Amino acid sequence: MKKLYILLLSAATIFASCTDLKEEILDEQDGLKVISTPEGMASIVAPSYAYLRDLQSRSGVWLAIESCTDEVAFPTRGANWNNADYRTLFTHDYDPLNGYVKNAWNSFNIGLSKCNTSLYYLSLLEQTEAVKTYAAEVRFIRALCMYQLNDLFGQFPFRESSEYDYSATPTILSRKEAVTRIETELKDIIPQLKLKGEVPYGRITRAAAQMLLAKLYLNNQVYTGTAPEFKDGTARWSDVIKICDEIIDSKKYTLADDFWKLYLADNAAYSNQTETILPIIYNCAAGIGGTAWTNQTLGYNQTFGTYTSLWNGCCTTPTFFDTWDQTDPRFRDDRLISKTGFNLGFLVGQQYNTKGEMVKTKTGIPLAFTKEFSIQNSAEEAGIRVIKYAPDAATAYPGSSENDFQYYRLTDVYLMRAEAKMRSGDASGALADVNEVRLARKFKTIDANDFSLLSIYNERGYEFYWEGSRRNDMVRFNKYCEARYEKNAVTPSYKILFPIPASALEANPQLKQNPQYN
Repeated sequence: MKKLYILLLSAATIFASCTDLKEEILDEQDGLKVISTPEGMASIVAPSYAYLRDLQSRSGVWLAIESCTDEVAFPTRGANWNNADYRTLFTHDYDPLNGYVKNAWNSFNIGLSKCNTSLYYLSLLEQTEAVKTYAAEVRFIRALCMYQLNDLFGQFPFRESSEYDYSATPTILSRKEAVTRIETELKDIIPQLKLKGEVPYGRITRAAAQMLLAKLYLNNQVYTGTAPEFKDGTARWSDVIKICDEIIDSKKYTLADDFWKLYLADNAAYSNQTETILPIIYNCAAGIGGTAWTNQTLGYNQTFGTYTSLWNGCCTTPTFFDTWDQTDPRFRDDRLISKTGFNLGFLVGQQYNTKGEMVKTKTGIPLAFTKEFSIQNSAEEAGIRVIKYAPDAATAYPGSSENDFQYYRLTDVYLMRAEAKMRSGDASGALADVNEVRLARKFKTIDANDFSLLSIYNERGYEFYWEGSRRNDMVRFNKYCEARYEKNAVTPSYKILFPIPASALEANPQLKQNPQYN
């Protein structure tokens, strides 16, 4: 399937394909006519859509929200990967000077700014159905940025798109104020957004906004309660169930019957046919490449196909690895092993190349990945590696990834509904939802006698590992502060919220540091 792409390039790039360009001076009225065309409107929203790619960027958001969990670690390896910010995120010793915490804060605030700029220019156009649809899509992206800022930091500066005087001090939204603002935004745009099939693959749909609203309600007890258990917060489980019912009952999406096909390099067609609700789309040939998932985790000498530069970086932890039943199809898949030498999923033990020969380390010993590692200083072979997004061994772009990123998919809807049912006393309904997912994965179901809230937490890990949801899940299930491998101390509950970066406090005196970071 040829991917249907949102226009992600600037108007100048669009027009560069013309062969007979003539400069034409436009007045304001004529200029508005130009951007009122479908191509012009796409160029207005392009920066907002392009921003979504930062959500899975190692230097942007992904590293900050994953390496503070039990799923991902970036150990120092001698002189390589020697960055205190990696280590302090993992051990929860982060402070307002952590560079990746700052990157996450800056990323979401940049996203807000890009969305407001798009909305301002859309507001100048005649408010046709097409303009209103694009505006609703951009408002979703803005709501997503607000949601993430609120989840990670508990407060943030905010302007409406009509407030374009950037010399004026923005409003600071508290956590509870942000919840109300996000809920209002999403309820307003959901009826305006198109259903799957009414807009091309890659565009924001109604179900994406419904999912974000369901996630807001799923975490409402956290956002209105007291850390670390949040028992005094306001639960909205019935609201979660209602929205999840609507998405499932729409019949627009279906659970994938081949989990790993969702993660292959050319995953667009299958994703669109099955369960993907919000993809972040990539096309290396068009200059839009994703994170170098393969390069950042494989050992230096695990070269294959066109992949000749591998970085021996991140791994997973024994804490997470030991939760698995290794017969689960999501744990390992061998479909690409003849082209790559390694399996998809978790790479543990001796590694081999495509010829079946043992791969060795740079020092000449067998490359056998171990569960154990030291976050402070690890050997080359230390740590189990993870390949979630499959590489294309023949790609012309081995420094990036072609795979569309699975930001929201139907499985999450089933598991959110299962959790809400379980927390509101419907254990049988919750078990049915979890087992529906496991049946789609062609894996054994859970018996009622073995089922608990922990089962749902673990199931979320099996489905969404390395996709950016683990921290949020750990907080909600009261797992984030627990001691774990290479993080021996219990984390103080105030650190559930990241610190406001020092640079943000200097730039805006209205911001106040989160409690106990001073």
